[in-house]
Amino acid sequence: MYKFAISYYSMDGNVRKPQSGVEVRILRPGQSWLEGQKLIETTPNSGYYEIAIESEAKCGFYEIWDNLGSPNGKFSGKTCTIGKLDARGLQNNCIYTNHILDGAVTATKIAKEAIGEEHLQDQLLTLSKLQHEIQDQKQGVGDISQASPASFGKDKVITHVLDREYKIVPHIVLNSYCDAILYISDIKTEGDMITVQIGIGQVFSAAEPAYKLIALAF
Repeated sequence: MYKFAISYYSMDGNVRKPQSGVEVRILRPGQSWLEGQKLIETTPNSGYYEIAIESEAKCGFYEIWDNLGSPNGKFSGKTCTIGKLDARGLQNNCIYTNHILDGAVTATKIAKEAIGEEHLQDQLLTLSKLQHEIQDQKQGVGDISQASPASFGKDKVITHVLDREYKIVPHIVLNSYCDAILYISDIKTEGDMITVQIGIGQVFSAAEPAYKLIALAF
């Protein structure tokens, strides 16, 4: 349980005089007077008003309203935070990228189709921030030689088994760095395991395969 209290008084010279009988309510920003939660003057004629918040879900930022300026209630200009701060205590546009830890916002925390191209700054999404993996010729196994790297003289197909598990087939990119024709000939799935086969076409002057295989998860 959380409690909040506030005192109302007027000054008579240097003497404080309690203001009894004031109707005091706490409102979430945007709520109306009728939606506000009433504070109780716990001791008669004390000018001391209190409220208890039973649930942590109701904790957070509140505006303090009273009926001194209007019989229908009016914002007093005072605010309070009861218990833990919630999102209502934050102004719009007050959080910037420097306030968010890298990796703190994950896919499960973002609604589907909540982000479009207009929300992304240039170079904001780099390869290091995408779920991905990179393999090269050292992880590829030749179909005939069973060697890594595969042999241009013996093999026709190079097989890669991706290290990560994927619920959906990732986007596969093959970048060749040798003087030979290499292409993705097949992508096979077995449960969450992905196998990529690279076909070897015409070999020109390359002595052995040199390439990178990039898998980008959706």
